[in-house]
Amino acid sequence: MKNPISNKRRRKEAQVAFRKTLEKEAKGVDPDIAVPKFQQGKGESDRAYIQRMEQEAQHVLFLSKNQASRQPEVQAPSTREKSERKKAFQRRRQDRVQRKKAERAAERLEQELLRDPVQFGEVALQPPELTTTPRTSTSRDQPGRRSLVLRALLRPRGSRPLTPSLARQRIVEEERLRAVQAYRALRRLGQQRGQLEVHL
Repeated sequence: MKNPISNKRRRKEAQVAFRKTLEKEAKGVDPDIAVPKFQQGKGESDRAYIQRMEQEAQHVLFLSKNQASRQPEVQAPSTREKSERKKAFQRRRQDRVQRKKAERAAERLEQELLRDPVQFGEVALQPPELTTTPRTSTSRDQPGRRSLVLRALLRPRGSRPLTPSLARQRIVEEERLRAVQAYRALRRLGQQRGQLEVHL
């Protein structure tokens, strides 16, 4: 049977060790792993003693594997270096802010120059005249007027694009006039029916 006093003593020792490690961590010093001292208890059997040693050894191995890597040769940067870095960062940041302010001021000035002040009651008699041609020509962008490579290959060389003959133009014009007259007749019939329905 285990002695209850020894268990209490172990708990107290563990608590004291834990407090010490917490204090060391608070100070910023990494705690060293405590090396266990093996001593067989009075009523402890050999098998229990070996098992306890094995457990404590495994625990120490676990702690050593999970411990933060220590590099004593790497020194922390001095406060002067930190302050110089901070100053350089602040300078870069201020330069960036000043550049942005200058860009915004330039944009505002440009917008004010491009704005045309119009007073109340002012009348424009005609739209403004464009003196410059647009960058992209309108004839290129229209679907039927693009000069495609295949179209150039299909046309016989040296000839102009085909224009309909005078007879063909006259036939097309007559068909157009006939369609317009038929449309107008349909409109008249629709209006007459609408008037008849209103009277009834």
